[in-house]
Amino acid sequence: MSIMRNVPRRLLEMSIAINIFLFIFIFLPHDSAEGALGQNMEEGRWWRIPKSVLEKLGRKPIEPEHAWEAGVEEQVVEVDVPTSEESQGGCSLCEMDPALCRELGKENLEKALSFAGTGMRFRRMLSKLKRGERLVAGVIGGSVSSGHGIDLLPGWKPDQSTNLHRIIFDRIDHLYPAPNGAVTGKNGREEGMNSYVNGAQGASGSQYFSLCYREHLPEDMDVVFVELAINDEVLLSNMDSYEILIRSLLDLPNKPAILTLDVFALMFKTVANGGDLHSGISQYYDLPTISLRNALYEQVLANSSIIPELFSIDRHGELDLRHINLKGHNLLGRMGAAYVDSQVCEMERYEDTFDRAEGMSLDELYPLAPLPRLRLNQPYDSTTHLPQISPQCFSTNGLKHPLLPLPSSTVGDNGWHPWERSNKKYLISTTPGARVEFEMHTGLGRVDLHYLRSESFGLGSVRCWVDGREEEGVRLDGYWEKTFNIGQTTTIKDGLSIGKHILTCEHLNETRDPKGGKEFRLISAMSI
Repeated sequence: MSIMRNVPRRLLEMSIAINIFLFIFIFLPHDSAEGALGQNMEEGRWWRIPKSVLEKLGRKPIEPEHAWEAGVEEQVVEVDVPTSEESQGGCSLCEMDPALCRELGKENLEKALSFAGTGMRFRRMLSKLKRGERLVAGVIGGSVSSGHGIDLLPGWKPDQSTNLHRIIFDRIDHLYPAPNGAVTGKNGREEGMNSYVNGAQGASGSQYFSLCYREHLPEDMDVVFVELAINDEVLLSNMDSYEILIRSLLDLPNKPAILTLDVFALMFKTVANGGDLHSGISQYYDLPTISLRNALYEQVLANSSIIPELFSIDRHGELDLRHINLKGHNLLGRMGAAYVDSQVCEMERYEDTFDRAEGMSLDELYPLAPLPRLRLNQPYDSTTHLPQISPQCFSTNGLKHPLLPLPSSTVGDNGWHPWERSNKKYLISTTPGARVEFEMHTGLGRVDLHYLRSESFGLGSVRCWVDGREEEGVRLDGYWEKTFNIGQTTTIKDGLSIGKHILTCEHLNETRDPKGGKEFRLISAMSI
């Protein structure tokens, strides 16, 4: 009897114990990795990616926690592939690269993808590679993209694998290798190779590239990585030039995908930069954007000791708050590589919804709408359709059309002559009164000049005009009071007739430089 009387109490005790165990298991925090910059991640979701996607990704670039340190090479680590046909999940950046997610924190990595858009062009590009076509990838950017900030490390090369853009290219090349391998610095399509061409130019922003990118990159690109956020000042004119650049790129023969990669700097008057103007353009044209600032700046504000981990040391041993270092390149590059994997994942899932996707054309699977008939940065009207832009560019750094004065110019040591410094080329004059002339051709009637501006280089002034109309000349000043050096574009004449025109510049015997410097540095002459 006593045993029977104790049964309900025993059952109650067992029920309480089971509930306590379930409470502990479900609600109390488990051990989880802390992100290197202080954020937790949601563990254990990465393996729930569909099997067909994991079979494609196969091996993933999961790098050790300190792979950004000098001398440590990127690593490719084997990932266990689940065999369950029921494995289901998403295509988020964290699911694509759990190691990066642990390092940055889930929320930070999610914020890094500041605009995802439809991904249509990027998946179309990947689907083309999946069908066996070759890849031509190009880079448009400033000194960060060209490697300034990692160029003092031992064994540095311009196209080395630690550059953020190379990390992304290498991921695509790993997933879709070409029969004859990969080549950097030139177009290898005809040789059956995947190609990476870095067209970055130091001290240059969208004002230069909007009219001159063809001087540095092939026209049959399949994907373009664009990094211009800190090279464009927060000026509406830069919003306009960035939009011209984007429209021109999207209209190239191969209709390339564009991936925008935004770095940030701490040396300017504001942390806001040209990328904040670019974002509206990127959304209008459906361009995915990855932002290093979105991922890290909040933590920089909370802990300034992070700053030396992200930014480089210059040649004078000082912290350079404009150029990210090897770790900065590594983090943004891996974000881009994770984005690549996420789009492979989305592409495979989308194409699996068709019975025979491989038998469909790219235009059937991924139809591309025509460019909007109006730019975002112009007034609305109901009739205008913008023509295709065909710019002309003569550049001191150009590979196809160098900036060459006409014979009527004053050239030589006592006039205008080529000069190079730190891999940047200029046409310069130190002689007031020296004139230089260029033959230009316009389609829309505008002629521009791109020249260097600096507070510290002792720069002077010139006056420029078109077709002998000296009275309509525009003064250009090389000196300014801003603490950074960068190229700037000024329109010399608009509303010109279609056809040939002569651009003339005269070196002035006056300057705004308080120290009396009079040297002037031209970078390019452009027209549209």
